[in-house]
Amino acid sequence: MNATLLHLPFDEGKGTMARDASGHLPAARIQYRFLNPKYTGPKEPQWRRNSLLFDGSSTALVYPADAVTLEGSMLTISAWIAPRAFEWDEPDAAEQGEPHLTAIAGQYDRDAKRGLLLGFHRFGRLCFQAGTGDAWHTLWADAARLKRLSWNHVAAVFDGGAGRMRLYQNGMLVGETAIPAGSRIAPADGECLMIGKNAHAESIPHGTFNMFAGLMRDLRVEAAALTAEAIHARASETMPDIDYADIGLENILTDDCQKAQYHGGPYQHWMNEPHAPVYYNGVYHLFFQSNSFGPYWRGISWGHLVSRDTVHWQPVRDAIVPEEGSIMPDGVWSGGATLDKNGVPVLFFAAANERFAEAGLISNQNIGAAYPADLSDPELTDWVVLDELAIPQRPGQGRPGEFRDAHVWREGGVWYMVVCSGSAKTAGGTALLYSTDTLEVKPGAGIHMDWRYRGPVYEMPNQPAIYGTSWELPVLLPIMNRAGTRRRHIFLFLPAPADRADNKIYYFIGDFDGAAGRFTPDPGFHDRPRLLDYGDNVFTGPSALIDPVTGRLCLFSIMQDQRDGFEEGAAGWAHCAGLTRNVWLSDDGRDAHVEPDPRLYDLLGERLLSLTNADIAEANRALAGVSGDMLYIRASLVPQGCASLALSVKAGGQADETRYVYDVASNTICGYTRNPGRFARDQRVKGPLPLEGGALTMEVFVDRSLVEAFFNGDKAVTVRAYADSASQGISLSAVGEARVLSLEVYRVKSIYEERC
Repeated sequence: MNATLLHLPFDEGKGTMARDASGHLPAARIQYRFLNPKYTGPKEPQWRRNSLLFDGSSTALVYPADAVTLEGSMLTISAWIAPRAFEWDEPDAAEQGEPHLTAIAGQYDRDAKRGLLLGFHRFGRLCFQAGTGDAWHTLWADAARLKRLSWNHVAAVFDGGAGRMRLYQNGMLVGETAIPAGSRIAPADGECLMIGKNAHAESIPHGTFNMFAGLMRDLRVEAAALTAEAIHARASETMPDIDYADIGLENILTDDCQKAQYHGGPYQHWMNEPHAPVYYNGVYHLFFQSNSFGPYWRGISWGHLVSRDTVHWQPVRDAIVPEEGSIMPDGVWSGGATLDKNGVPVLFFAAANERFAEAGLISNQNIGAAYPADLSDPELTDWVVLDELAIPQRPGQGRPGEFRDAHVWREGGVWYMVVCSGSAKTAGGTALLYSTDTLEVKPGAGIHMDWRYRGPVYEMPNQPAIYGTSWELPVLLPIMNRAGTRRRHIFLFLPAPADRADNKIYYFIGDFDGAAGRFTPDPGFHDRPRLLDYGDNVFTGPSALIDPVTGRLCLFSIMQDQRDGFEEGAAGWAHCAGLTRNVWLSDDGRDAHVEPDPRLYDLLGERLLSLTNADIAEANRALAGVSGDMLYIRASLVPQGCASLALSVKAGGQADETRYVYDVASNTICGYTRNPGRFARDQRVKGPLPLEGGALTMEVFVDRSLVEAFFNGDKAVTVRAYADSASQGISLSAVGEARVLSLEVYRVKSIYEERC
């Protein structure tokens, strides 16, 4: 008699169905977000080398309860799995008996004490649970842990006759417990058998938690209690090494009508706050908050982008992930990067630890450090994390519990660090300053450094509530004018929390005194910061570096996706990195200007229009034949007694409108977008913009739903415009007379079309 109830080889290599090699069940349709997607064409599940890739938020197999019921006195579940990541859960969930397991396979009703579940918990700790109707039995692999990004053979055995439950990992017994002799798994009536999905996991609008992320092959469910020898033989199969390309998510959303294609970011899922930019050995590195399980904030690691020009960004393997027993078991939050005295990159990150009090700390946020494991690797994919914190938050250093987002730079032979916090004296935000004269990586022996606390670098007097209770992602750097004849400092920050503060990138221009450890704003700011971008909370989360190649101050940012959770879940992604921007000091040394980095023009493709010295009507006749959703538009206009000038993009249906309007009398630029439906809020924003030489010059980058617009090399207005895919028109308008000095429109190439 064949004891195999289900056998999923996952060797199809293509298609939407997974066959049962045992012949007991019909082929099952694989659940997958992109089989019937909202924003792209249909996509097949992602198959890799005789295995199926589970994306962590939508891939699963579900067999109805009337098709298969797992019950009886003997049962074995085994499979080869390669987890891409381990999901976060409350630190004491297992101890309290309420762990949320990432499911490998299960059909259960825990409340009724019926069925079974095989899965794993934080950091890859295997767990097998089974219900006999009168008891719910839980078996943990106490000492062993699954290995991430590698093949692991797992097996769970329920042997009621012998009164034992056993767990195996890679053929070795890793857990065993006694159960009453003669026990039987009770059928979980009405429950589906799920592969890669926990039927009783928490769900949010963005998706479902506790789903498997990684590769799976050769899953078997057998009505037998396999022996240790049989399991060891099955686990002895030689498995291929896994390259990141085999287990990482593919770039399959190039036809998504809303997803930016020449802005950097992960191919799928969620990102936030590109940070810690650093240049080493011909490659720019930019890190970001990453969630490997879906398009939402949870279980944060450091994602990693690489580029040779700050334009063509490519995602590579996560650089730093939460680890058991480490300084960051609960998340790796934003931070900064610098080079040590010998030019070796060093990362400083916010180490999240929810059990901080047990370690004698006053905050769940402290600063950790890491250095490259292999400097010959051009992508620096492996990092060595120090076992000890680089800087713990101590009493008297800012507001307890607000201590993250380190930014580091070197100036005058000294390394300085500013850290997000709140003022200990007021309800407002601040950034804390630290400095060290020594920073040197000692491979195998850590990093030689001696950070000294210098106090708050700046506190705003009588701070209005809109500037937040903490200042996230603080950046403090020298800034030059374009001619290189004036030098001061720029201090940028993001007011937080986002639900109460004006969550935009604000800045001061002023002077930094390293000896005193203080930043003083220019008197013209009157202790109130200004904006580089007037957009409505799209352009946020600043990080920056002085580019050693160009000498320019390069500013990086997150471009917030502004749809609701249901839409982000349907799309399978949220947020992207902003285009690289250059920030300059004004020639009088009193303000800052922002403009696109010139290397972005390398992305320009076919020129669709070039026009000079025309009126508005002539320009619109020429624009009538021009459209696209990935465009660069440069227009220079002179008002001739008119009240306002406007450029419309992504024009089409009545519900779609994205316009930039310049009000001549008030010298104000306004951005307006109307998004159809409930998917994103409409936006109307504005800010001051003086004309240069009497002309308004607009540079507008349209990238699907994202529009970054720059004006007179001075200010910017970024909006999210979720227009219909057919809304791709462009037009100019004026209230009164205006002259078009020049107008050019280009298609912009995807950064994925060619690698720099």
